Amino acid sequence: MSNSEYNNNRKKLEELEAEILNSTPIKTKTFGSIVASVKNWFFTLPTAGKVIVGVLGLMIAFSLLRTVLSIVQLAFSLTILAGIFYIVFQFIVKPKN
Repeated sequence: MSNSEYNNNRKKLEELEAEILNSTPIKTKTFGSIVASVKNWFFTLPTAGKVIVGVLGLMIAFSLLRTVLSIVQLAFSLTILAGIFYIVFQFIVKPKN
């Protein structure tokens, strides 16, 4: 690599470094700012749009609730089944001493 290529590359590198240092940082959105922007969006909707978004939101909420209740029901069922297997193992399968 010649001296002029080295100087050109060094100059480009210094320019990039200066550009990076002078650039604006990436702004990350917080949960509160996301909620505020969704609220603003919702309040700008017409009445029919608000109703549709509300109905869809309720449908999603009930679907999530149904899913959580199904998981809880499954946990109870598995607990009862494990208890039955334990009792069977203790009194029937395990040899008596």
